Amino acid sequence: MPHVFFQQFGNNRPEIIENPTYLYNTMILEISNNWPWVRWLMYRYREKILKEVDILERDWLDFIIKNNIDVEKYEKDSSKFIEDFLKK
Repeated sequence: MPHVFFQQFGNNRPEIIENPTYLYNTMILEISNNWPWVRWLMYRYREKILKEVDILERDWLDFIIKNNIDVEKYEKDSSKFIEDFLKK
């Protein structure tokens, strides 16, 4: 499940958001926001030197693999990554 930005903003009850496009786009933005770390994560995965991941990294890795995203193709250009993957 993607990590929802501003989860506690407004009312004190977290809402369960089930809109697939919203959840997908939220994950794209989260990955982009953590771009250097995600690139390092994917490098370690590709080189088979990734030993252990936390919950957040696992979610990123699962999402990237599931959606066949080539993070390394974008190098340091996370804005191009957003442009290519954000659903309208």
